[in-house]
Amino acid sequence: MTPDLQRLRFIERADVYKNGVHAGELSRTAAGGIRFGYLANYLAEGHAPVAFSLPPDTAAVETSNGALPAFFAGLLPEGHRLTVLKNATKTSFDDELTLLLAVGADVPGDVQVVPAGDVPAEPEALADTSNPEDLDFAVLANSVDLHALPGVQDKASASMLTTPLATRGQRYLLKLDPAQNPHLVANEAAHLVGARNLNLPVARNRLIHDKNGLTGLLVERFDRRKGTDGHWHRMALEDGTQVMGLPPAAKYAVAAEDVALALARLCVAPVVASRNLYLQYAFAWLTGNGDLHAKNLSVLAREDGGFEISPLYDLPCTLLYGDETLALPVSGKLKNLKARHWAQFADSLGLPARAAASANRLALKAAASVDLTALPFAGSPLRGAQRELRFRRHEMQG
Repeated sequence: MTPDLQRLRFIERADVYKNGVHAGELSRTAAGGIRFGYLANYLAEGHAPVAFSLPPDTAAVETSNGALPAFFAGLLPEGHRLTVLKNATKTSFDDELTLLLAVGADVPGDVQVVPAGDVPAEPEALADTSNPEDLDFAVLANSVDLHALPGVQDKASASMLTTPLATRGQRYLLKLDPAQNPHLVANEAAHLVGARNLNLPVARNRLIHDKNGLTGLLVERFDRRKGTDGHWHRMALEDGTQVMGLPPAAKYAVAAEDVALALARLCVAPVVASRNLYLQYAFAWLTGNGDLHAKNLSVLAREDGGFEISPLYDLPCTLLYGDETLALPVSGKLKNLKARHWAQFADSLGLPARAAASANRLALKAAASVDLTALPFAGSPLRGAQRELRFRRHEMQG
């Protein structure tokens, strides 16, 4: 049974939990803004900050016009899911605290936001995927969803639908085709397979079908891990906009170099992280993925408490839908990149020329492993994508 979400509009204060510990409070201000502050005992006990952009400090952070501080705004769902949530709470898109309260018990990473005084409790998944043939994906896609799932692409795949599902042994996201971009699920699945040839972690996934034969891509959540104690553990996770202290709307407004450097410096092995990110950008260019924006790159906590670059996710060829540019500029360019631009990009990340050349060869090999003719595309979209990708691969080889 869906709880009464409309009451959330009248809640003035929210408790913020970090890894199960009460860390701070969000509250509405008299001026119509939002204030975040840490609890004194949380600071005194030396716990980890809630986010990289919110250092442990006694000074409160305040925003205006109903906007949440950037990290919390980055926890909200996007696209279709946010619209469904807005309608269910009967509020507006700029009432971000109400929207976050509706989904804050299960957001990416290890932070939870609940009405003041409530004990955080993860909402039930919309469905169990143990028997997908019994499900109706279309119904799930339009259900009110109490889980927050940021990072949905906003270019060619703007309305790709994503739903949280579960089995007894795992937590998943279910991705469905949007009406205006056919075969996006099969498209992304093929590129996730190809990305494994980069020798980088890739989000585990598989294709499933519902009782009506509709195809879905089931992606395993990498920010949830089952411990030896049998309980699920939340792993800290922050995307590029959150790390940089930017609102989600800025995910296309930064340079690839700035995002990569901001993420890599937080990792236990910054040089390894830089190479990982360089490979992701190169693979995106060579496979026609125009959706590698700042929210589709992130850092994930390791078991030892350090951070590393998250597994690859959201990897479709948007070129098949007429999207010919990168999401973020590389060496100042969104299209027509040459070998020299990739050399400049590598240099900006601190990668030696030899390491960059090796990465290029690996990215080219991985991209070549994806066979677009095996996907259900034909005619000019397929021929145009093949022609452009041949050109890009030739240019990268120099």
